[in-house]
Amino acid sequence: MIRFINHACYLISRGNTVLACDPWISGAAFDNGWRLIVETDHPALCTITHIWYSHEHPDHFSVAFLRSIPEARRATIEVLYQRTTDGRVAAFCRKLGFRVRELSDGECVVLGDGIRLTIGTIPFYDSWAFVETPEFTLLNTNDCILERPERANAIARHVRGCDILFTQFSYANWQDRRANPAARLALAANKLERIKLQCDTFGAKFVVPFASFVYFCHTENNYMNAQINMPETAVDFIAHACTALPILLAPNEEWDGVTPKSNGPAREFWNRAYAEALARDPEQAGPSVLVPELISRASGMVERVNARSNVLLVRLLHMLGLLKPVSFLLTDLGEAVAFDWVRGLERLERPPADRIELHSSSLAFVFDQDFGIDTLNVNARFETDLAGKRRMIRLFSVLALKNTGRNIRLREIGRYLNLDFLRQGLRTVGLFRSV
Repeated sequence: MIRFINHACYLISRGNTVLACDPWISGAAFDNGWRLIVETDHPALCTITHIWYSHEHPDHFSVAFLRSIPEARRATIEVLYQRTTDGRVAAFCRKLGFRVRELSDGECVVLGDGIRLTIGTIPFYDSWAFVETPEFTLLNTNDCILERPERANAIARHVRGCDILFTQFSYANWQDRRANPAARLALAANKLERIKLQCDTFGAKFVVPFASFVYFCHTENNYMNAQINMPETAVDFIAHACTALPILLAPNEEWDGVTPKSNGPAREFWNRAYAEALARDPEQAGPSVLVPELISRASGMVERVNARSNVLLVRLLHMLGLLKPVSFLLTDLGEAVAFDWVRGLERLERPPADRIELHSSSLAFVFDQDFGIDTLNVNARFETDLAGKRRMIRLFSVLALKNTGRNIRLREIGRYLNLDFLRQGLRTVGLFRSV
């Protein structure tokens, strides 16, 4: 039996075994950039015996949810997670008292009561899951970037006989300037085309659109909501463009995974929920962080990176122009600053034309957290053009790599010698658009 919970979370239950996938059920995510379309109670979560996490993003890996589980129950629940270089997520879950099993790419495990789980990894940090039961098979691709047929085909080799596909249906990150809605419309359309690519590749009988039941909740990013795909848009697209049947689920709704069902009640539920969510007052920016404090935090970030990376290699990348300085206009302070890995953060007399505009607290978040630049890209709380965004991502890629357990030093070069990883990295920072 499948029970939908919310956003990217659902339960698969058989006998006494209950697998939960990516439970996030309340609270803001991505530095107050996202909220769930609707929050409600989920009594069935009290029955879980296993939790699989696809990746560390807070709308999938919710620390608040893990902490909400009574300590006495934690030892009875097994967390399943991809094997990573640093093992950070696994170590964190063990420290909270959960049993943890780390799975290698393509590894299959038996959970009990006829449920088998296979997971696989996708650069940079995502993973997919294939669940087999006597009644159905289910592939969850969540946020995996599957824009190219060859990447989907690589997964297909592991998932012969896929009955059900769970996949994302709307965009989930910044896409060009506020004044360019056409770029967001194009991205929304591309998300639907990716559903068709997956449906054609995996041959699923049913497609369940999920992992997009969120809205951009901040005053700095709520313009992003105007072009998102609505659930009913995804249902209609699947019905007309795919060979599979669309299955739309509301929170706590059960489905046997075998029988076609009417999507009418779920469509009505989500239409009401989206209307209410998008009418809410947006979150406001927090207190400003003054420039002297930002300089201090930037210095701390440089020290944090240099402690694990080869300083000379980082400086060489700077000299070669691969880590170019980036200028920022702090919208709340009306001041301009620039950062690079050699000079750190410096004041500017006036903001240049190619500056990136953002609140000082957002820049502080980037300096404070290894995942800060990834969060900023997702929450869209900044203003620039595509070239500016790529310069910023490239500059802070040192930090983003560190967050995945990779550091800039020669003895770790083997961690980068993966063609798929290199292709995705070069494409992300805009060095090569054709890879």
